[in-house]
Amino acid sequence: MELLYAISIAIVFIIAITLCFKTFEFTKTMWKFKNRKKDGSEDKDFKYFD
Repeated sequence: MELLYAISIAIVFIIAITLCFKTFEFTKTMWKFKNRKKDGSEDKDFKYFD
């Protein structure tokens, strides 16, 4: 029973690490999008938000 508990904790830990990494990537991308130049010269980098 302890083995099953340890395996489930490991799986939850891996999922949490993955979510933290994806959230960090998304936050970094949104920060760049928010602080982009106003003339639209960088908008080609963000075309996948349309």
